[in-house]
Amino acid sequence: MKLGFRKIFILASLLFIPGLICGQEIISEDTTSIQTPELHVIASFVKSFDHGIKLTLEEELRSAPSHRSHTTISLGYTPIKYLSLSAGYVLKLYGNQGWSDINKFLRHRVNIDATGQVTLGQWKLSLRERLMLDARADEIDLREKNRVDYILRSRLQASYSIPNQPLSIVAKMELFNTLNAKYFGQYINEMRPEIGIQWKINKKNTLNASYRYNYVYSRDIDILDNEGIHLTHTYTHKHIILLTYKFDW
Repeated sequence: MKLGFRKIFILASLLFIPGLICGQEIISEDTTSIQTPELHVIASFVKSFDHGIKLTLEEELRSAPSHRSHTTISLGYTPIKYLSLSAGYVLKLYGNQGWSDINKFLRHRVNIDATGQVTLGQWKLSLRERLMLDARADEIDLREKNRVDYILRSRLQASYSIPNQPLSIVAKMELFNTLNAKYFGQYINEMRPEIGIQWKINKKNTLNASYRYNYVYSRDIDILDNEGIHLTHTYTHKHIILLTYKFDW
């Protein structure tokens, strides 16, 4: 297939425009790798209404080194049995940032979800796509970081209900995709395989215990005075035990 000069110019521009926007070159680069164990404890309270509407309140506490809490309120709607929609707000508190400046330890998140689901005998399969907006209010260099990060989270989940038992085995895989990364293109910044067991105590009370391997890749960009960039690649390997209690009323 022949390409004219105009088409070649357009293709070349698409390749080089990001570099022109950046206007700087990488003059130093580091890589760090971290292994951390964590414990996450979650309490979820769900109220179901008529017409497929559901209100959820959730509190999540994360142990060191995260030192973080997530308080979530969300509203869901199930128009048909195969599809669920929801939107939620998350208040995030970062305990490892100290408590002297509210703009440092407090951040905001908005979630918009669409979940497709199907039941096949003892199996239940679901695919959730979540658009996540993470906002910060602390002082940052906007050349290095975004005021709001846009992330697409894709989660595939399968659960198997053990016959004649109140137990289910649950397996998940979740990917986090950046949508507005600074320079150098978008990338997958988290992978979360997880496996656990769910115990439905009765109609209203459910307990979950699971193990999650959370692989996190992050880029830290430092714009230097001499018009260059110092780039740090950080690879974090988290081994997480999750304990969840859910109450339906």
